[in-house]
Amino acid sequence: MLILLVMPVMLAASALPDGISSTAIPDLSGVRTVAISGDASSINITTRSDRPYGASLSGRRKGWFSSWYSSWYFADCRGNSEMRVDGSVLHIDIAASSWLDPSDCVIELNANVPTGAAIGIEQSAFTARLDGHFSDLAITAKAADISLDGHASGIDIRGEAVRASIVFDRVEADENIAIRARALDADLGFGGDIPVDYQVTAKASWVDARQPGVRGAKPRVEIDGDFVRVRIR
Repeated sequence: MLILLVMPVMLAASALPDGISSTAIPDLSGVRTVAISGDASSINITTRSDRPYGASLSGRRKGWFSSWYSSWYFADCRGNSEMRVDGSVLHIDIAASSWLDPSDCVIELNANVPTGAAIGIEQSAFTARLDGHFSDLAITAKAADISLDGHASGIDIRGEAVRASIVFDRVEADENIAIRARALDADLGFGGDIPVDYQVTAKASWVDARQPGVRGAKPRVEIDGDFVRVRIR
């Protein structure tokens, strides 16, 4: 009798041997804000007009536990994570399915949203790749690895340990960037000889800038931390 109970579970595992599950929202054309919260995740957001506006959420297992999961049973790595659209806001809540998942499962978000969308991320740890033009970027995290290629008028990053690569493909002289982190490694690129008003306050810092800061200029950069390495170009 025990064999009869186990066999269906093993058959379910063979159907998805790599432990991948996903969900999707196909139409985000009316979304103006993306709000991400919950457990750790890997985030990729673009604003490409030549592709459909949509989002997908998936989970994949990693490490030596992943083969054990696949061989004996299937559990949804994505767990209780969910996405929903409320008016013009896309809400994404990342929730692991068990106490093992935060270390054994990588939950991935891929989204393409309209140009000018605002992005808000509040998670304990994540990696984020943002490619496109956004209005504002607000981030709160304990550990974060962030890259932005494109533009955002307002950037506010707060965390314990942060690595950031922010490269602007254009400057509109309305940019305000504030980064506050205990440990920070940041590269900021504005292109050419754009005047930048920057201020770095830290217990220990290494600042590599192409030219001195220009008081009152935009972009304006404010960095506050304990241990800071920043490069401004």
